[in-house]
Amino acid sequence: MSFWESELGDVTGKAEDAFARQFKKIPDGTKALAKIESFCNDSYKDTGTKFLTIDWLLQDGEFKGQKVQQKIKVYDNDPKVRHRALNMLKLLYQLFNVKPKATPPTDEDLGAFVGRIGGIKIRETEPNDNGRSYNWVPEVYASAGFKCETGVGLPIIAQTAISSNSTPPVYDLNDVPF
Repeated sequence: MSFWESELGDVTGKAEDAFARQFKKIPDGTKALAKIESFCNDSYKDTGTKFLTIDWLLQDGEFKGQKVQQKIKVYDNDPKVRHRALNMLKLLYQLFNVKPKATPPTDEDLGAFVGRIGGIKIRETEPNDNGRSYNWVPEVYASAGFKCETGVGLPIIAQTAISSNSTPPVYDLNDVPF
């Protein structure tokens, strides 16, 4: 392959092929068809807690081409979280007609899902301490008959330094300069 050949297609030199696209936060409640780009075992760097991660690539709608990540916490210590996660994993096996093994899935097992397309619902987290919010995937559906729709972003709530329990300031009207 020569320097000017690309495995992704023709090198055109056109602006739409050269400029990096700006990605937007996907509004809460958005539904889209998405393809599984990767599905693997993962862990949090700070705690070492294990979970499964799916990287979804949106296939239609206003946000086509953007990625969203889904974490499935099948190893969580909280029984409710683990139970829901195991049900999500089993739902994925059923939706994509993949037969699960009795043992925890390996990356090789999860590779059977790569390239599969499903309908997903995307949510937004509440802003964290740094004011950042993130997208996540709570729901997955069969692709047949799934309809794409753009959700509505979560409202931005202004934070004030005055707590709701504090009393309003008292002003002495004799000190007002007018």
